[in-house]
Amino acid sequence: MSYTEKLVDLIVEFKKDAVPEDVIEHTKLYVLDNIGCAVGGYATKQGREIVEQAKDLGGGGSSTIFVDGGKISAPFACWANSSLSNVLDMDDVFAGTAHQGNCLIPTAFGLGEMKGASGLDVIHAIILGFEVGSRIMMYSWPSPAMEGQYFPSTWQVFDAVTVTANLLRMERKEIYHAFGLAGTVPPVPIDMSKFVEKPMGFAKNPFGWTTFTGVFWTLMAQKGTEGVPNIFDGDSGFWKIMGSDYRDFDKLLEGFGEKYNITETKYKPYPLCTWGHTSVDTVKKVFSENNIEPDAIQEIKVKTINRATEFLSGIDLESIYDAQFSLPHAIAMMILGKAPGPEWMTEENLFGNEKARELAKKVRIVTDPWAEKIADEEKGVAIPSSVEVTMYDGTMFSDSLKYSKGTTENPFTADELKQKFLGLASSVYSREKVLQILETIENLDKVDKISQLTTLLVP
Repeated sequence: MSYTEKLVDLIVEFKKDAVPEDVIEHTKLYVLDNIGCAVGGYATKQGREIVEQAKDLGGGGSSTIFVDGGKISAPFACWANSSLSNVLDMDDVFAGTAHQGNCLIPTAFGLGEMKGASGLDVIHAIILGFEVGSRIMMYSWPSPAMEGQYFPSTWQVFDAVTVTANLLRMERKEIYHAFGLAGTVPPVPIDMSKFVEKPMGFAKNPFGWTTFTGVFWTLMAQKGTEGVPNIFDGDSGFWKIMGSDYRDFDKLLEGFGEKYNITETKYKPYPLCTWGHTSVDTVKKVFSENNIEPDAIQEIKVKTINRATEFLSGIDLESIYDAQFSLPHAIAMMILGKAPGPEWMTEENLFGNEKARELAKKVRIVTDPWAEKIADEEKGVAIPSSVEVTMYDGTMFSDSLKYSKGTTENPFTADELKQKFLGLASSVYSREKVLQILETIENLDKVDKISQLTTLLVP
């Protein structure tokens, strides 16, 4: 039996009743975080453009666009909500690179509405989708030399396939062909060095298209369309389209049903690429422990991984996407006390805040070989950073951190994640509505129909 067939068997035989209660509770927080990110994304100009496009193309249907409330076809609703979830780049991270929630939650909600699924059905589908996606990611993890071409949105088509197939209760043969279809034509973004050239545009957010692709081809497989055989196996398997130079077939299967990778999610406190989070946390720590006047700063030196040096050093901003890949902007926003989220992306803070720009100019980022080694060994969970803040009078303040806030080694509490949600959701909803949504998600495993929550998401 092929590895692809074995993986499909594990999906079909997934024992929902065996999922531990703590995993259910964690998944409810996972949903809460993603909904908050999507609402925060809707509060931006770019978010509203996404909604307009989805309504133009989505036709009639039963799946809800988050916040807007429009009902359109499931694939386009999943595309819109997936794209909204990543607009701020504040959504969850797995293994230092993958944003799985922006695919899993929109797919589970869109298909769950279509099929009248319960909240618990949706939770189980998300857990299963995360397990499958994270294993496909790890089976095809590349060497450092190839990591610029390896982009998480490509393999996330299988998150959408798994969630869709689970909620539609598809048979083994249909799921097998859904993998073969979606894995043949997944979105393959351009090499990252080109992808991050300034000014950055919407191409930085390819996740919606990945989600759409997975949903669409799974629906086609349900109608009887056949895909290529054994998509994950052999020398020409899916790992090859990922631009990877490595594959480990056993990682597709090991520990399935025994461990739950969704509990290893990193939650992001900042609307910033995850490679810069430890550096912002370190600057925050230095400032919280010392009486530092921003005007007295001569230089802020950051030593961290090469990806931050190469991709996050820019200070010239022309879009919110440039800001999400600007560590100097993030550090300036933190020093000035701006609330992480839409406030970091306002026209004023992007283009009109002279204090922020002057602070950003003082940030210098250099590569630390030790940080690079540790990040590679820990697959991006650790992204070490050391910071030196030098004042005009010669005084220096310094500190270092290995793990950023939100990782499994430095986790958010449940209350801290709820506060993040409250901050993002308050950009659109009244306080009363925010608390209603929060309470519903906290009890999602007891909700009869997922539409009870999607209805609440309309202001």
